[in-house]
Amino acid sequence: MTLNAIFYVFAACLYLAAAFGIYKTLQEPSPETKIWVKPLITGGLMIQTYLIYEALFLHGTPHFGLALALSVTLGTCTLLLLLESFFSKIGSMLVFVLPLSAVSMLLPLIMPGSPLGPETSTFAFRMHLLLAILAYSVMTMAVLEALLLMAAHKRVRSKAFTEPPEDGKVSILDNMPSVMSMESTLFRFIWVGFIVLTAAILFGAIFSNELSGEAFRFDHKTVTTCMAWLIFGILLLGHHVFGWRGRFAARWTVIGFVVLMISYIGVRLVLEIAQ
Repeated sequence: MTLNAIFYVFAACLYLAAAFGIYKTLQEPSPETKIWVKPLITGGLMIQTYLIYEALFLHGTPHFGLALALSVTLGTCTLLLLLESFFSKIGSMLVFVLPLSAVSMLLPLIMPGSPLGPETSTFAFRMHLLLAILAYSVMTMAVLEALLLMAAHKRVRSKAFTEPPEDGKVSILDNMPSVMSMESTLFRFIWVGFIVLTAAILFGAIFSNELSGEAFRFDHKTVTTCMAWLIFGILLLGHHVFGWRGRFAARWTVIGFVVLMISYIGVRLVLEIAQ
């Protein structure tokens, strides 16, 4: 096993250990974050940041693919939630994000990606790539918030919500923010993700025009990305005009996220498995 492989595995172990600590904390009636959890997450993020930087910049032609994209996306989510955990209960979402971050640390060992071409040195492409990853990251947080919101709605309507637990333990959902707070957070994520996705599409159009003379090509990635952009745009408009919220908004957030992921992951996964 190479030194880099050891780093990947070690970072994954740090994330899993921190996720376990948060999970046990959220089962307590009066949760208090264990002192060792945030240092573990910080250590994992430092290792992950170095490995991403090395893959993209340190060894000749950078490699980029599905595994690295997921690593950057979930690393960004982890960092933002870690910062948020100092100010609100939303940091408890780390119990869901950290296991995914751990998996993303192991994927580059299986699918290292492929080298980028010389045309990727342009400013438009680099901005498109950066903004696209940031948009995916924010929308990943939005879909996790949407899934959590649907689970919270279901629990509020359940018998278990009104009856005290027999063993003294509480559900981790009981220590999450309120439903109204989660809804507000969901639409903040969607707004930010929508703005960043719009900018990513515009820079992608500029790069495509520089490369082929066509701003928008009728291909799989363009169609699915525009479909996702339209879904999120309609959802934001419906929320503002018609008051769409709750499980309806959460379901359409999940649908938009799936379409957005297909625009990149569907293509890259097929290509990398075929290699």
